[in-house]
Amino acid sequence: MTESIPSLPNAEKICRIREPHVWSEEKSRLMVAACREMAMFHERRCPELSFLYRRRGFDPASLKEETDIGKLPMLGVTAMKRYLLTSLPQDRAALKLTSSGTRGQKTQIWFDPESLDRCQAMLSSQWEEEGLVSQEPTNYLMFVYDPREAKDLGIAFSDKNQQRFAPVARSFYAIRKNPQGEWAFQKQDALRALREFSTEGRPVRIFGIPSFIHDLLDEISEPIVLPPGSWMVTGGGWKAAEDKRVSRDFFRRRASESFGLPLERIRDGYGMAEHSAPYIECRRHRFHVPAYCRVLIRDPLTLEPAPPGRTGLLELVAPYNAMMPNLAILSTDMGFHHEDPCPCGYNSPTFALVGRGGLTKHKGCAIHAGEIVQRN
Repeated sequence: MTESIPSLPNAEKICRIREPHVWSEEKSRLMVAACREMAMFHERRCPELSFLYRRRGFDPASLKEETDIGKLPMLGVTAMKRYLLTSLPQDRAALKLTSSGTRGQKTQIWFDPESLDRCQAMLSSQWEEEGLVSQEPTNYLMFVYDPREAKDLGIAFSDKNQQRFAPVARSFYAIRKNPQGEWAFQKQDALRALREFSTEGRPVRIFGIPSFIHDLLDEISEPIVLPPGSWMVTGGGWKAAEDKRVSRDFFRRRASESFGLPLERIRDGYGMAEHSAPYIECRRHRFHVPAYCRVLIRDPLTLEPAPPGRTGLLELVAPYNAMMPNLAILSTDMGFHHEDPCPCGYNSPTFALVGRGGLTKHKGCAIHAGEIVQRN
């Protein structure tokens, strides 16, 4: 007999709210209720998390106010690379993805059907709010791993998933395997595809890892102006590009000049396999915290909350996944909260990324991208 899965009504509601970058007291109360609901769900169903809660003296029922969210015991991303923790029977998994590390252990992230649907709803609400949803057939230039060869790789899935917001006319994937079975950046083919797309009159959407796009920009001597309605959304990490002393502002201006795109149509995205909740820059190029997430900054030594403006480790909270107990994740990414309101007009908190902490580099897709670029 198949085990019945309890409903998670508050998680359903918070993950499907409209205008996620506009915070309100009602949304805050719903977020607290969803976190309490999800914490109680995982405590009953994941022995490892239950042990962690007992060891920390944490009772999920104590989550009653916004400030209580910061008391959630966290899972470290390194632990998720070593252990597969689930709260539902493994045959309930509808999608299994891995992080894009190329050495050592990779994170596995699993979704049951309902959790995957909640994750999709979170992404949809942000893209709708930012005006990124269109019914016009669009050409896609994808600077990510070809999903036909990287079926379970998180970034390949997430970037292909973004193609659902505008109908696909044509698409080109710039990172494919060579005859030796190694991932390779098909730079000249990507340049040809870009030139073709620029003459077809359809909007073009450029997605992918900044280091590959930066490498392509070196090949463009005269602007290749993209048709009206085009966008560029980067994601997957900046490590390889920043190693070349390329600031995000410089990269953005250079891409704007090369592709004829307004700066407000060039955005960066942030996310990770272990967390899966999406973040996208607003038109003023700040990362906002949507109402169904929380981003806390932790002092690297004490793990106490850091004040606005102080750099620390990012803790990421999102009550969407019933399959795995990744409600609260302590990342290895460093950042800080802005002290002033964002000039874009949204009232949600904003944060900036400043690098990665720790003594060991986790081999994520950004570092892997740098290796591929150097090899090419």
